[in-house]
Amino acid sequence: MPQVDPDVLGALMEAAKDAVSYEAMALVLAAADIDTNTAVEQRAALLAALRLRLPGTGKAQGFTGTFFGGPRRPWSVSLPEVTADQLKIWSMYADAVSDPFVRGRLHHLLLVAGHGHKPDRIRGAASGYLGAAPLLLAAPERVPGLALATECLRWAGELARTFNQSDLRKHATESMVALAERVLGDPEDEPRVVDSLLQGLRTQDYDITGLAERAAHRYASDVYAQVDFLKLLRGEVTSGPRRTDIDTAIVNAFLDAADADVNTGFRRLHLLTRAATEARDLGLPELRVRAEMALQHTDPNSLGWTRIGRELKIPRALFEMTRAHIDAAADLRDALWRTTEDVHPAMRERADDAREQEGLLRIPRTRINTVGPVQVTPPAAADDDHTVELQVRVLDALGIFTADQLDHIQERFVPAEAELIAALAHGTVLPEPRARTLAHAFRYFWLGEFDASACIALPQVEQILRQLLRPRVPIVSVAKGQTPGTVDQLGGLIRSMPAAGYPADWSRALELLLIDPDRGMNLRNNVCHGLIDTPPKHRVALILQAAIYLLSHAHGYRTLAPMARPAP
Repeated sequence: MPQVDPDVLGALMEAAKDAVSYEAMALVLAAADIDTNTAVEQRAALLAALRLRLPGTGKAQGFTGTFFGGPRRPWSVSLPEVTADQLKIWSMYADAVSDPFVRGRLHHLLLVAGHGHKPDRIRGAASGYLGAAPLLLAAPERVPGLALATECLRWAGELARTFNQSDLRKHATESMVALAERVLGDPEDEPRVVDSLLQGLRTQDYDITGLAERAAHRYASDVYAQVDFLKLLRGEVTSGPRRTDIDTAIVNAFLDAADADVNTGFRRLHLLTRAATEARDLGLPELRVRAEMALQHTDPNSLGWTRIGRELKIPRALFEMTRAHIDAAADLRDALWRTTEDVHPAMRERADDAREQEGLLRIPRTRINTVGPVQVTPPAAADDDHTVELQVRVLDALGIFTADQLDHIQERFVPAEAELIAALAHGTVLPEPRARTLAHAFRYFWLGEFDASACIALPQVEQILRQLLRPRVPIVSVAKGQTPGTVDQLGGLIRSMPAAGYPADWSRALELLLIDPDRGMNLRNNVCHGLIDTPPKHRVALILQAAIYLLSHAHGYRTLAPMARPAP
């Protein structure tokens, strides 16, 4: 029968001195100068015991560990893979070691492995952990020692509760209460330790109301810790006015922290969002309104973000090429039509894009709706974020060329109002009075009054599209009973374009340009509802381009695909 090797036992006791983790012990033990075959075998078994890990304080069946047999070649081992010889070595040393930290671990492992007399293993593990806690609290490394002492007390309490060891359970509970009192009275901030202790005490059916109240007050400067303790307290109060007071305190904690952090950008936004969410979930409508009102008054420019990028430099040759395209026009109307494309280049689908966009760029990302602002996440079926971002960027680049082409049209033709009206007017889609209005949008654009240009052009785009779609797809729903009839607004009109024969690429481009509030430019809503300042010149050019594109179909400059047949 194997015997305890004195050299290994001495090395183990040396490794246990002032250690605040089993891994720290393992490192010292592994470096010990031991060369006999028996000693090497026993040391390997003890290293396995020290490096097996119990996740949290849950069921003990979860012991696993990582071992290193060579440089950068680790492998994982679970307790069932431990050999019978190793279990015998653990049993020998569990009775031989004087350090309670090691003894508790060895008995715990043997208990879970089902090796030896079960009552002895239970009491050996629990008493070992209880004895280790004071030693860990006295260790030179204060913070790790405090954290591991807390875990030892929780392990001891869980073992005693699970196996009905009332005396050990009482000892563990009293030790956790004493440690919680000690930490709460300490000037150092250790909210995570207190939280772990209170969680353990709840498991032991101890009334933590008083401790949770003290902790919420003690850590009021850390809103997240304060809320965690208030929620622990809430779990002790089932109903009544006291429960409502705690719910109110949770929401107010976030609101007060947001008020204190009025200039901290995104942190304040996050606090207000948490306040609104908690108020909603806890059924506090007045506080929810207060949080949402504060969100609405958050200035997007205060979020504290820094946009990193570099200036887009477009080669001059590209501008010369697009201007040459205008120079080839026979008249003003032809020049206007030449600013558009049959298939919108920004929306063309490429078969290789999916492969090009693999990797980190395809990770879904939350965004900020700057009108609120509120964090939003797209539905799972939404288009890939990166793809949409690229489409918007290409739209912006196209707008730069379009703005330059419109400037060149003004330089070449210097069109008077009557000439513009004649070029734009159409008897059905854009009668002369409306053509005069749209002409004003172009003239304001050339004067640099981009806000006026956009405000005038946007309603005309919607009206032109509605008139174009009217003979091809249903855009009106008749009254039914008490429900009044309706007419499709811009969003519905744009989504009806493919069914009317328009390229889906252009429908998607107009959606991103005019009405997509999440990831697109959303110019119709942002401009007409006064949600942004004057839009940049190149985006106003895109609005005018949309009107030109639609009119080009009305004038026969382009033909539509056959109408989509309705499903049977």
